[in-house]
Parts: sequence; C-alpha cells; structure tokens
Amino acid sequence: GGAGGGGMSKGKDDAPHELESQFVLRLPPEYASTVRRAVQSGNVNLKDRLTIELHADGRHGIVRVDRVPLAAKLVDLPCIIESLKTIDKKTFYKTADICQMLVCTVDGDLYPPLEEQTVTTDPKANKKKDKDREKKFIWNHGITLPLKNVRKRRFRKTAKKKYIESPDVEKEVKRLLSTDAEAVSVRILS
Repeated sequence: GGAGGGGMSKGKDDAPHELESQFVLRLPPEYASTVRRAVQSGNVNLKDRLTIELHADGRHGIVRVDRVPLAAKLVDLPCIIESLKTIDKKTFYKTADICQMLVCTVDGDLYPPLEEQTVTTDPKANKKKDKDREKKFIWNHGITLPLKNVRKRRFRKTAKKKYIESPDVEKEVKRLLSTDAEAVSVRILS
C-alpha cells in the first residue's frame, strides 16, 4: 500500500483501506518508465514521487506519479501469481501470492461513481446487485499477452447443481424401509 496526500480529513469510519501485502501496479507506459527509473536509481525519495490512495470503497483510488494524478481501479486477476525474492540469483524465497492488480489510467474518473441508494428488502435483488458490482472488478486477462481473455478460454462456467429437497429424500428412504420391512423375504444381491 501507500500513503496519500491531500487535505482530506480521516474520521473513524473513513480509515484508509488496506491492500493485500503485494499487488501488481499497472501504469501507462510513460509513467511506468518514470517509476522504473526511480526504483532502479535506488533513491530514497520514491515515497515523494509515488503515492497510492484508495477510496473508501476499496476498489477505486488515485495514484500520483510526480504529483500527476492517475485514476486507479483495483481488479481481481484470473490466476494467482507467486512472488519470489532472491539475493544470490540461485536461491528463491516465496514472499507472497498475488491475485490483485491496480490498473491506472490517465483519462479515468478520479473518484468512484456514486452508487444509487435504492433500498430493497428482497435479499435476492441485493445478492444480484452485489454480484453485478463484483463483476466490474474481475479482470479477464493474465498479466502477459498470451493470457489475453484467459478467464473465458480456460475457465469453464460451473453448472448449478440441482439439490434434491431433503424432505423428499427422507420420504423416499422411509418408503423403501417400510416396503423392506413388509417383505416376506429379503435377499441382498452382490
């Protein structure tokens, strides 16, 4: 994560949102090269040049590169990426599983869209609304070009299972047991 600037007051309910310990940061090419040069130079002033601030919804934010604001959206990747660390280029240590990416754009909205406050008592409608909201943050591609549309190509939709209602099952078991008890003789076939 990172710290954000600005004169926003943070109340108890408006606490900064915590990101996972590691995530992929995808920037437009010109800003990516600026950040890459800053990281490779080893300057300690990187926190002055790159800030990440997430909004209360936890999915939108503002990333500033050299004080230029970029709209950011936190998306869920289709696969888990293992992050490894090495000191001697022979021994690798796993540091995290990465499954989120912060996608930054120059022309996006800096603030998340305000959600319409329609209160419904129907739990099915609320569940569908939550599912539709989550779909907005599912990324269909991997992080490399061969994995474009990987979610559609590799992951099949799961069929919904039809569960038999348990009262019907209980009735059927009782019927079988009662006919079994009434029988003159019972043979078990193997």
